[in-house]
Amino acid sequence: MARLREQGHSLDEIALRFAVSRERVRQILHAHGGPDTRNVAAARRRRAEQQVQARIAELLALWRAGEELGRAASALGLPAAICRDAIARSASELDRFERKASLARARNGATTYSDRDIIAAVSAMAAHLGRVPSAKEYALLARELELPCLTTVANRIGGWTNAVRAAGLTPVSMPARTRSRRWTAEACWAAMHRVTAELGQIPTVGGYDRHAAGRSDLPSSETVRTRLGRWSTIATRLAAEREQRSA
Repeated sequence: MARLREQGHSLDEIALRFAVSRERVRQILHAHGGPDTRNVAAARRRRAEQQVQARIAELLALWRAGEELGRAASALGLPAAICRDAIARSASELDRFERKASLARARNGATTYSDRDIIAAVSAMAAHLGRVPSAKEYALLARELELPCLTTVANRIGGWTNAVRAAGLTPVSMPARTRSRRWTAEACWAAMHRVTAELGQIPTVGGYDRHAAGRSDLPSSETVRTRLGRWSTIATRLAAEREQRSA
């Protein structure tokens, strides 16, 4: 019993091994001067870390799929705290972006809005304002009017401009920089690669907007999403490319 305890086995595990109660194991170890509690705690952590490492591939797969960490740990019979540390050490940039993409897909899948609902929302906003709304105006008023948020509209219809057109409206005039038709998909990918290199990391939408503010050599984030799709999908591809280059 003392040897198993020194190796990090719990009192319950030892009790099961010897077909006695947990309390009986504790009494026996106490009576015979069992291992020091600090040594036991360190051994238990080492053993738990080994168990988690042996199943790290399964843990990462669940985590990438968007599973809450506590539930993933419970499903594998592993301690959540050790799993959290293992994820922090082992998850690659690609793993992290795949998780973000999974969570984004789950959120979008949970919505009850159909394409028709979203188009109707854009029309309702236009009727409320008495004119075609800009993306910024829609974002500010959507919650007040209980309409789908701007991100949902842009992701489902392929950008704000496309949503306005789908509602049978004419998009409001944009500044000359964003009206330019030079922003092809290829040019947008080049811009994303350039911003990633300049920042040293793959940007969030907000981070991209801050970095691109006032720059005529970069498209707006809305243009990027219109040309390339959802931001989470773009970020996942960039992460995969970076991982391939570093391999």
